[in-house]
Amino acid sequence: MDDLMLWMQLKKGEHQALKKIYDQNIRNLENYALKFTPDSNLVEDTIHDIFVQIWQKRETLGDTDSIIKYLCVTLRREIIRRIGKAQNIVGLEHSDHKELDFTLSIEDAIIQGERADMNSKKLQEALKSLSSRQKEAIFLRYYESMEYEDICSVMDISYQSVRNLISKGIIELRNQFTIWIFVVFFLNH
Repeated sequence: MDDLMLWMQLKKGEHQALKKIYDQNIRNLENYALKFTPDSNLVEDTIHDIFVQIWQKRETLGDTDSIIKYLCVTLRREIIRRIGKAQNIVGLEHSDHKELDFTLSIEDAIIQGERADMNSKKLQEALKSLSSRQKEAIFLRYYESMEYEDICSVMDISYQSVRNLISKGIIELRNQFTIWIFVVFFLNH
């Protein structure tokens, strides 16, 4: 069943549709939210509150053909709002001087069973050189397999900004790995 049909069932009040949406997306939502905050209680509460709100407002929801995109946009906004409220910061999301601490863990950095721990550690070190926005865009593109248009919606930025964040991030990662390869080569010879 495609997302649009499942969403329509939810809007009609079918409990099984809500359960299926929850079951299909809960792990990805938790992983995504934990990039913004290590507070697992905040993450769990926020996700559950979102699903309660979806159920309560189901009749007035717009249509979507990408449930994960809808959920990520909603979750991101709510996490940012709650973090900002907890820190008594107004407008955290739009502040030029405050950047949300979006981090990628080592587990996320290990892509399809990289051969050695050294590669994973080096990738983690290289990721530290990226901005939070670059990390978030790269995570959504390569770890959540989102299209650029979907990332635009989730991050609330333009298509070109998403492309720039990802390409500059990849260039920075390549530069970090190139330096690392030369260091390893010269240390071994």
